[in-house]
Amino acid sequence: MRIAISTGGRDLDKFVDDRFGRCPYFLFCDSEDPQSTAEYKDNPALSGTGGAGIAAAEYMAKEKVEVLITGSLGPNALRVIEAGNIPAYTASESMTLIEAIMAWKEGHLVKISESGAAHAGER
Repeated sequence: MRIAISTGGRDLDKFVDDRFGRCPYFLFCDSEDPQSTAEYKDNPALSGTGGAGIAAAEYMAKEKVEVLITGSLGPNALRVIEAGNIPAYTASESMTLIEAIMAWKEGHLVKISESGAAHAGER
């Protein structure tokens, strides 16, 4: 399955970013072979002035993501992710990307069913 994870770094040993719309990068990889399929892309929503969560969620659909792992989703981002039938899971920002993938595969991550707080702009 094609997984996307919000992150602040470009390595599987970097951490999950708790922000979705304003994270610097996304890791895209195949769940069966994350090591050799890892691809890091800049978050195109990062530099926008508003609606970052919606833009990032639309980007997930464009990238044909089948599973999203992040810290939390704001209400608008969650609505777009759910409309795209992309299951989203929450992971702690103390988890590395590879730990988050393994936790998801083992069924240890919680599916996001309620939005977190909406954020206005960057922090």
